[in-house]
Formats: sequence, structure tokens, C-alpha cells
Amino acid sequence: MIKSYGANKVGGAQTDFEHHLEEFSNLGYTIIEDVVSKEELADLKDELDRVYRIQEVDFGKDSLKAINEVNLARALLCDSEKYARLAARKDMMAYVENILGNYFVLYLQNGIINMPNEEHHQSSWHRDLPYQNWVSSEPLACNVFYCLDDFSEETGGTLVLPFSHKISHMPSETYIRKNEVQVKARAGSVILFDSMLFHKAGYNKSQNIRRGVNNQYSKPILRQQIDLPTILKGKYSDDPFLRVLFGYDNKTPQSVEEFRKIRLGKKTGVMG
Repeated sequence: MIKSYGANKVGGAQTDFEHHLEEFSNLGYTIIEDVVSKEELADLKDELDRVYRIQEVDFGKDSLKAINEVNLARALLCDSEKYARLAARKDMMAYVENILGNYFVLYLQNGIINMPNEEHHQSSWHRDLPYQNWVSSEPLACNVFYCLDDFSEETGGTLVLPFSHKISHMPSETYIRKNEVQVKARAGSVILFDSMLFHKAGYNKSQNIRRGVNNQYSKPILRQQIDLPTILKGKYSDDPFLRVLFGYDNKTPQSVEEFRKIRLGKKTGVMG
């Protein structure tokens, strides 16, 4: 029992779930351990490497290098059912729903591959809702970041700036160096963080690849980074939850008639 006086209101978190949400709200991030099994990790790492190779061949490594996209795989779920399932894990959706409410969409799903002794382009401080010099009273988006390999000082685990989701601008270099925290998490863990939290990839000093998969969820007022429904071409749209999650019901209508049909479908439960 922690002793205190002069405090007439105390947080009521009791379960692990509630403690993680308390940390998320106050610090801007929390680490949830042992989410993904070793067997799942092996499959997810193979799938990430496979999808990235496809994207590298399709777009060209030189072109990827020109736009700082080397070792970054985007929209994995469009090429991998394993990643579609990962995006909709019920245990993690419970956190997202508590944070964003019962209507949210998958804003993006990116796989980040940190090679040994190479600086990744994600190694600059940023928010995952970039170029915004303001904060909101409630989260607009949150990230469920899966650590597929160990995150440590040696492997260049993600650095975060606690409480920065409550600061409207990027703090000074002195402030950052004094307050930054490097995440240490075993493979299979999840880093759950507010999308307005400043963070960056660390430098991988080890001899091993460090992989992570970033699933970002947002309130539907934000446009998806990539138009998933168009790429998926109707796949998963028969599932009521995945239909909403992957953005089928959040596309910009092409006409007044389409806008009204969408509204009518929500009223009648018959979606086009």
C-alpha cells in the first residue's frame, strides 16, 4: 500500500489491463509482454520478409532508396492473411476500443526491418500523425507495435519521449536527451502508444535483424494512409468487424446518391 496524504482522488486501476491503460494515458506508452507465441513469431517474421521482397522487386530498390522506403513493408495484410488476422487480434482490439471508442479503422500497417549496423530512416524523432503542432483532449489514434525480435539497447529498440503526447511541439534537443527512454521488450511483446508520442528507431548494434510491425488505429475522421478497401477488392468485407476495421464503410462517397445509400445502409443494416 502506497502511503499518501492531501490526495482526495486516486486512480482505481487494479487489473493488468487497467494498469496498461493507466500507463498509456499518463506516459503515452506501455509495454504488454508475451502477446505473440514463438510459433507465431516465426511465421510473422517469414511473412514480413516475404512481403518486403515482393514490394522491393515490384518498386525497385533504387526507387525505394530514393524515397527512404528501404526495409519498410507497407499494407502487409493485403498480401498476407496472417497479418490481416494480426491487425484484428481480439486481445489488442480490447485496448484500442477502450482508447478510441467502438468505431475505429486501421489507419496503417507497416513492417519495419532494422538491419545490423545500418541506420533506418525511421531513426529520426517523429510522431505517427506527423506535422501536427497541437494535441487533443482525447487520443485520435493509437499504435499497437509488435516486437517480432528482441528490443534492447544492443538491437536498437525504439526510443520514446514519455509524456510528449501532451506537448504541442517537439521539445528542445537538451530536453529530449535528458528524458528519452529506450524500450526494452522481449520478442512477442507489444508497445501500445499514443500516435502523438514522439519516438524513433534506435541503432541496431547487434549482428541480428530487428523486426517490428506497426498497426496504427484511428478515429474514422482520419483518412487511411493507403486505401485498403481498393487494394483488398472486397476481401473480408462480409465480416462485420473487419469491414469496419479495414475501412470499407469509411471511404469518401463519389456522389450524393452514394453518400445517402451509405447512411441508409447504416440505418437498415444492409450495407452495399
